[in-house]
Amino acid sequence: MEARDGARAEALRGLVEQGVIDRGQADAVAAALEAAEGGSETKSRWAEVLGYVGGGLVLAAVATFMATAWDVLDAGVRITLLAVVAAVLVGAGVAMAGGRSLLLRSADTAPVRRRIGGALFALASLSAAFAVAEAMEEALPAEFVPSASTWASAAGLAVAVTAYALLRSAPGLVAVWGMSAFLVGFGVQEVVYELVGSDSGSGFSSSGWQTASSAAGAGLLLLGVVGIALAVVGVLREPGTAVGLGAVTSYTGALMLETPVNHVAELAVTAGLFTLFALWRSTARGPASALVFGVLAATVAVPRLVWELTGGEVSAAGVLLVAGAVLLVTSAVGIRLRQRAAAEPASPRAAPDAP
Repeated sequence: MEARDGARAEALRGLVEQGVIDRGQADAVAAALEAAEGGSETKSRWAEVLGYVGGGLVLAAVATFMATAWDVLDAGVRITLLAVVAAVLVGAGVAMAGGRSLLLRSADTAPVRRRIGGALFALASLSAAFAVAEAMEEALPAEFVPSASTWASAAGLAVAVTAYALLRSAPGLVAVWGMSAFLVGFGVQEVVYELVGSDSGSGFSSSGWQTASSAAGAGLLLLGVVGIALAVVGVLREPGTAVGLGAVTSYTGALMLETPVNHVAELAVTAGLFTLFALWRSTARGPASALVFGVLAATVAVPRLVWELTGGEVSAAGVLLVAGAVLLVTSAVGIRLRQRAAAEPASPRAAPDAP
């Protein structure tokens, strides 16, 4: 927007210097263009709001129907209904995002269309996952591994990835993240638990469950790192969103590891986020996101480590004091890094988040 306004002002200035129009006429043209663009933007926003409200009402109707009549329907009707909903959402997403031009890649999709289309594609992946879950519940024997939920998340991930490749958007990226996180976290956990079994204890206290949980945590930690790496190299269109989701995923995975490895992993994730912010030469939102989540991770990780090292003997007030001190220190360091990065010339490597 700023670049376009600057180019327009430069063009009007050139016309004034050439004597085509005077300064008063140039100001009148600029005011008229600004008013027209403002009205168009307002109408576009209202159209976007109506699109979201309409989609919300459709989803509310589907949810109401499922709550009141779902148990009455047999499995075949449920699967068909969910598959039809997924297909309709895909069609609506394609139409909203540009239709033929989207499929042929003949034009760049407008931000509003991109957001609405991405949201519809994300809902389509969720509906497809539910349809596969219903089908697998009928096809698989009880306690079969991988379970119906794992197969469903794999199907939803396939739809989400395909949709994101077709139309890159923040809602689409969230759908890819959600499906992949569930697939890696839950899928790895149940497969590993099936392999190692319950060596001792029962339920969550068994050594087999702890091993499976650690394996799932390692998978989530690696998944988050991969997501952040894809944002750094510019594969993902929304680097800020990708770094935030990757940071949450990696830190969650670190928490699931066994002690004391979990504390080491938490500190490693924290240090990695601060390092990423310091070294990422970009004007995109990724560095800022890395800084924010690095501060949050440090605020949680350090008090947890202090609690572990002291055997839980530190009082609640002491933990809060440590958390506050860590937050102040990391914030000060973050501000220092931010100022240093702002003082240095940046070479953009990734496109900024879509509006």
